[in-house]
Amino acid sequence: MTVELAPDVSRHLTRRLTLWGGVSVVGGGLLALRGRSAGSRAFGLQNAMWGAIDVVIAGVSTLQSTPPTTPKLRRLLLINTGLDVAYVAGGAHLIVRTPSFRGRITAEQARGHGAAVVVQGAALFVLDLTHARQLHPWP
Repeated sequence: MTVELAPDVSRHLTRRLTLWGGVSVVGGGLLALRGRSAGSRAFGLQNAMWGAIDVVIAGVSTLQSTPPTTPKLRRLLLINTGLDVAYVAGGAHLIVRTPSFRGRITAEQARGHGAAVVVQGAALFVLDLTHARQLHPWP
């Protein structure tokens, strides 16, 4: 007999994603409005936007009538974990390379946005991998 773990894991993930998203929206929003530098304001803005998306995703997950099965949720979380690595790499690229955005944003703002993407990607990596492991504990 197989125990279906997905409903509990999905519920815990949704709670944690809601909490992380809410903290990101509030903290990022305050920093975006009150940051002392263009880089810190960009960091706050990027975090607030990621947090808002996280809260929406958690809300949609809560509204689903049936949670995904354990294999399906595990696969989704592992795909997300790979995407999280890409987010961290992309954010690091912005920090290091600070590409030209043709006057739209400064190098300092690019570094702030990049740092926020690294933070958000790393946090989501931990959430996704932690919950994927709960569905299939490895030795």
